[in-house]
Amino acid sequence: MFLGLDIISNITDWIYANWTVVLTVIRTIIDGALVWSVLYYLIEIVRRNMRTLQIFKGVLLVVIAKLIANILQLTMISWLVDNIITWGVVAIIVIFQPEIRVMLEKMGQTKVINNVTTLSSDEKEKIVNEVTTAVKQMSQERTGALISFERSQSMMDYIATGTRIDANICSELLLTIFMEGTMLHDGAVIIQGDRIVCASAFFPPTKQDLSPKYGARHRAALGLSEVSDALTIVVSEESGTVSFALDGKLRPIPLDEFKTALSNEITGFIADDNGGETNE
Repeated sequence: MFLGLDIISNITDWIYANWTVVLTVIRTIIDGALVWSVLYYLIEIVRRNMRTLQIFKGVLLVVIAKLIANILQLTMISWLVDNIITWGVVAIIVIFQPEIRVMLEKMGQTKVINNVTTLSSDEKEKIVNEVTTAVKQMSQERTGALISFERSQSMMDYIATGTRIDANICSELLLTIFMEGTMLHDGAVIIQGDRIVCASAFFPPTKQDLSPKYGARHRAALGLSEVSDALTIVVSEESGTVSFALDGKLRPIPLDEFKTALSNEITGFIADDNGGETNE
């Protein structure tokens, strides 16, 4: 017991004696973690948005040109690049104001705890089974539907546009909501964790040009995926086809693969982006 107290005392004395060093190490760790977090977040935004990717390439070319001009002492090129950098910052802010706004919105909406990840395996399996049953029947009956799963970014703004429900997830309720002629069949169902929190919610439609085969539901689902990390399921009223809207892409899902695909998303394994359909 005395040996243990001596060890603790020695450690305490060392910390007091080297407090400046300890504080510096802690600050360095925190600083590094924050920088890497910001870089990771920016890389994710660039990866998911084609316009942002193009501007990133442009900035990279300007930086490379500046380095070459400095190394080779190209005075005129260096002057030109300096002016591009000076005015380019203002131009980027003006031209890419929508993307900057979306980025700030995403940062403000991000939650520490994802409602889906806190569920047990049995709860996730039940959600997958109920949604799969409803989606397959709606697909076969050509019933249009829009079902969105909240993830790490809050969807409270979109929930406010719909009718609050707060009910267990069950196929019968989903089928009733999207039945033609009901008061809530227009708009989307939003799911938080294992609860249907609202119906008839509306999402911002994408501004991208899409094929005429895509209707209002597809445009709304794609628009949401451009400003949120939510997973949205779309059932086409015209063709009965089922798609996932995620990360700014629409990905058609065959009915015989739907349950597996949804299970992968719910359990946190994001499907390969190469399988996504690029926006037309």
